[in-house]
Amino acid sequence: MNYQVSEDNSGIKVRLSGELSFVSNKEFKALIDKLGGSKGRPLTFDLADVSHIDSVGLGLLYIAKEEVGPATGKIRLKSPKSNVLKLLHLTEAETDFDIEP
Repeated sequence: MNYQVSEDNSGIKVRLSGELSFVSNKEFKALIDKLGGSKGRPLTFDLADVSHIDSVGLGLLYIAKEEVGPATGKIRLKSPKSNVLKLLHLTEAETDFDIEP
């Protein structure tokens, strides 16, 4: 997993790429620590370049929701590929995240 963080007037955007899985655990948690100081700004994870997500990767998004979400409001998941979107729908993630196909 790789990521790029950018900020503008609309909030913080994190562009993820590669696989979001168990292997990403340590790096993703470091990212969440970095985002902890977001001070109530909206947070978007751009998933357009995420090729695969497994149950651990989904769990990492929920960790982000718990750790950073209260400060930023609902987290937006943007542009997931069809296989990632399928997992998000199967797990009813839209009840916890704003999903923009």
